[in-house]
Amino acid sequence: MTGLPGTRESVQLPGRHLDDSTFSGWVTRRLNPAALLQSTLIILLILIVWPAAFGGRFGMVMVAGQSMEPTYNLGDAIITWRGAVNVGDVILYRIPDGNFGERNSVIHRVTGGNAAGWITRGDNSEFEDPWTPASTDVLGVTKLRIPVGGRVLALMKSWMFVSVVGGLAVLLIAWPNKDVELQRRGRQRDRA
Repeated sequence: MTGLPGTRESVQLPGRHLDDSTFSGWVTRRLNPAALLQSTLIILLILIVWPAAFGGRFGMVMVAGQSMEPTYNLGDAIITWRGAVNVGDVILYRIPDGNFGERNSVIHRVTGGNAAGWITRGDNSEFEDPWTPASTDVLGVTKLRIPVGGRVLALMKSWMFVSVVGGLAVLLIAWPNKDVELQRRGRQRDRA
């Protein structure tokens, strides 16, 4: 075995990890452990951040009013997690069907009630909300505030941002790679 470039023989590294007679050798030769770990982490991340709107536990919303000031300000991003609701929690909920504004989302503090119907109010409001969302209407309990994060998310969803990022991605993919071009020319020279 020479292992020289241009020959059909390849260099074999010594070690049992490449031996097909063992399970680990079989896995090492057929599966890329780094790719397997990466795929597992991506699947776990997707399961963790599966949106509450699709039956998951994770939610993210931009504050679009002043009813929760000074706790949350206009443009803040709020991370929510679906779980048990207690009096004093700030929750994200959908206005129950059959009420004015139905299917819109509201983020307010729980001031009373129970799972059958929570009483809520904004921190910057003197009055209770006219809705009493049940636990099935609650999309999540707030866990994290990202100041001005909602405005960044809104910018990222704009058509201009998407088109600029998409254009840059196409440009990077289509941009010629000098190393690949030099390798191709070298192979053509070797064949000649």
